[in-house]
Amino acid sequence: MNHRHAFTLIELLVVIAVIALLMAILTPALGKARDQAKKIVCNGHMKGLGVSLRMYVDDYDGKTHDSPNYGLWDNAYEGARTVIKFGPNDDNAYWGIAYYPYAPNKKTFRCPAAKRVDDWPEAGWGELYQEYFKYCTYGLNSYVKNKKIDHVFKKQDEVIAFQDHIEQLLDNMNSDMFCTGTGSINLTQWRPGSSLKEGYWRTYDTIGECFRHSRESLTCWLDGHVSGIKETTGEDVPNHWYTGNTADDKEL
Repeated sequence: MNHRHAFTLIELLVVIAVIALLMAILTPALGKARDQAKKIVCNGHMKGLGVSLRMYVDDYDGKTHDSPNYGLWDNAYEGARTVIKFGPNDDNAYWGIAYYPYAPNKKTFRCPAAKRVDDWPEAGWGELYQEYFKYCTYGLNSYVKNKKIDHVFKKQDEVIAFQDHIEQLLDNMNSDMFCTGTGSINLTQWRPGSSLKEGYWRTYDTIGECFRHSRESLTCWLDGHVSGIKETTGEDVPNHWYTGNTADDKEL
């Protein structure tokens, strides 16, 4: 006669404990693998956009576009019955619109690790409008816009084209860029004590959104290569990475 052996309560508890232990061991590893996968995708997006910028320059007399400051692709935020796409020169346009014909997939303009980008609450928008800012997670270095880059920048491997960043356009040395400019610390408008951090962004990790990949920001340089910059307060980031002029480093 066959006797079936049933699990005792103790055996069942042991099995549950082993499964819980395995989950505790595997979950961080799975999280790291997921984060690494997002970083690889972001890296690919940025390399593709770097090529797109170069293709635009080749077609427009060696000159980059004079990009606006906002981050919208169309007027959907207005709730209009008919959505109208913005042109590259529209006041509310994202800089990527000019280069979109060379990278015709809006998903390319979004880092998969992004949680939130600047949604301009001070202009009357804010977190409820995040869906309209979804595909604008890379911030253009304002020093490279509207420039004949091959004439202006001689060491293009040392000049930032755009970065994985909370802002869409990096146009202030102290408050937007990773260098310190003329101050003692970088990213001042996104740090505690600023008007933004005292208001709309009080509880949000805005600095973490500038360094999305395990506290590292992926950066595309004018020569097209992509590399990471570890979280920094700016003392180790020279001004010329943005301006292209090593004389600007004397201000540090």
